Amino acid sequence: MKKKFVVPAVSLALMSQFALADAIRGEVAVESNRTGPHLGILKGGYEFATDYGQFGFDVEAKSRLGGRPYGENQHESGLHEATFAADYTYKFGNAYIQPRVEYTRNVANDANTGKVALKGGYNFDNGVFLAARYRYEGTQNNNSLNQSELGDVKTNRSDLTAGWAGDIVGISFNYVNKDANAERKANNLKLNELETKVFLTNLGSYQPYIQYTQKNFDSTNYNGTPLKDDSQIKLGVSMKF
Repeated sequence: MKKKFVVPAVSLALMSQFALADAIRGEVAVESNRTGPHLGILKGGYEFATDYGQFGFDVEAKSRLGGRPYGENQHESGLHEATFAADYTYKFGNAYIQPRVEYTRNVANDANTGKVALKGGYNFDNGVFLAARYRYEGTQNNNSLNQSELGDVKTNRSDLTAGWAGDIVGISFNYVNKDANAERKANNLKLNELETKVFLTNLGSYQPYIQYTQKNFDSTNYNGTPLKDDSQIKLGVSMKF
């Protein structure tokens, strides 16, 4: 029997076997950072079909749960950051293209970031999926330390995703490349990450997942020195009703 796979708009995780229709979408997750704070994540949104595609929007909040203490220049706030986003998905058979805009208010670092992205992909009938995304991020640093050391930061981010979703389980790999230019730095920050995600596909509206991210491999700081390896583990559930 041929399976039908559709576009996710909640995150990079592909939620398979959902029809293109009006739906509430959301996510609950816990994120553990080896060299940073542990965060709780709550996301909720809505999407609905139009004549040409599907419009969606969501709101995400990240709250501090512990882990490495904040620095002296950071605000000790329960709300780490909040993101407001909207996207529009155009489908062409098994292919799709999705522009998306986001605004993030980072309370801990007193920073504001605007993001504009364009994502495209293809979902094969056998469960294999491929996607690519480019995102431009402009960050305004308002706390005194980051403003004096970095100033405003402009980041070019690229994602390449490949995976497979079966009747019970799926797996995906997402390679992330970031090239950041800081107003007060002569050289760019260059970051590489690899996200590996395993998710369940047989629980209807719910898709539990676990994701491991290897950070900072073959990466360099603004001064050109290699960055120390870092990692992150994320455990969560994506939902669509």
